[in-house]
Amino acid sequence: MSTPASPVHSAALIALPELGVVSVTGADAVSFLQSQLTNDVARLTPDRVQLSGYCTPKGRLLATFHQWRLDDGVFLRMPREIIGSVVKRLSMFVLRAKAKVTDVSDAWTTYAVLGEDTALLSHAGLEVPESPWTSALSGTARADRMLPAPDGVPRFLLTLPTDTPLAASVRVAQASSKLWWLSEIEAAVPTIFAATQEKFVPQMINFEVLGGVDFKKGCYPGQEIVARSQYLGKLKRRMNIAHVDATDVESAADIFHSGGAQPIGAVVMAAESPAGGSALLFEAPIDRLESGSLHLRGADGPRLTVRPLPYALFDPTE
Repeated sequence: MSTPASPVHSAALIALPELGVVSVTGADAVSFLQSQLTNDVARLTPDRVQLSGYCTPKGRLLATFHQWRLDDGVFLRMPREIIGSVVKRLSMFVLRAKAKVTDVSDAWTTYAVLGEDTALLSHAGLEVPESPWTSALSGTARADRMLPAPDGVPRFLLTLPTDTPLAASVRVAQASSKLWWLSEIEAAVPTIFAATQEKFVPQMINFEVLGGVDFKKGCYPGQEIVARSQYLGKLKRRMNIAHVDATDVESAADIFHSGGAQPIGAVVMAAESPAGGSALLFEAPIDRLESGSLHLRGADGPRLTVRPLPYALFDPTE
């Protein structure tokens, strides 16, 4: 079967109402988050954005998000559907720290910009960030450059004050948010949603390869498990990308091997493809990709056509 072509070829403005923002403010905001998250919050500067995560004590991801500094606070951009649980859990550990964890989603609106036409950023008063994980600022508005699509098409996330009438004032094709999530899958960048909370250690979804884990920053919940997975023995499970001739593929759906009756992995995230079927990221044992075939929801279910990752797997500690 031929690989479906990427639909991301021209400029598209995409409203992402499913993404919200958590603020952590106060004199101890940075030091508090440094003790909680997988990446090095202390290294954040206003002109950069980080991929980061929040784990249980067993090293399982409760959330993945983009984080940035602004004034005396740190902001975390993540799916709205998990914000309540993340805010509640972080707040439990504030204790005597001078930090306040707040859901500020109603104050911010996030858009994606896909394609070469960066006039969309200029219209919002923002310059074009030069490389992935760098940012351009205009007041409190920001444009973050994400990893490009596999074909090199640039991708940006804009987070603006809610009263910024960007979508209403820009004359450009406005696409469904499904296109953004499809582009994330094509770039093999995972997001944890409610269905996949506590299912994956960071390395299972290539999170350390993408820069979401700092192995030198010190302790955080689950740090010992994450470090042990990295340093002791070869990693046996990884995230890969595939196409399947099925629609309505849900996150956390089971993946089966043709030779077994028990699930061996799970869907991380999925999106319908304009060419038909769905693109998906899935997690499974590496050795199960070497023989037989993989299937969705059962050993006799739709077969996965595994595609190459758009980046090389490597050990960031070496």
